[in-house]
Amino acid sequence: MKMLLAIVHNEDAPLLINELNEKKYFVTKLATTGGFLKKGNTTLLLGIEDEKVDEVCNIIKQHSGKRQQIMYTPPAPSNCNIYPNAVSSVPVNVEVGGATIFIMPVDDFRKV
Repeated sequence: MKMLLAIVHNEDAPLLINELNEKKYFVTKLATTGGFLKKGNTTLLLGIEDEKVDEVCNIIKQHSGKRQQIMYTPPAPSNCNIYPNAVSSVPVNVEVGGATIFIMPVDDFRKV
């Protein structure tokens, strides 16, 4: 048995969880924050039989598309007098989405 810990974009989570549940995979959902953009993510925990790991990873991949998002660079420090009329932030196009999946062995599993 394996424990899958999948970190996905918040926008991808509802459809992903729905499909996993339809295929009888039970998921524990955690709201998490982190990564490059410090935005909300969804972390999913799944206990999966060894032979089902590839199937579950493929489902996660199908529902975790990458996309472009505009991010604004942090404003310059307020005590910066070098360029007093400089723009405080600059839009930058970054790629977001996808999934990070950790697959860990489970030595023992008990449902009580």
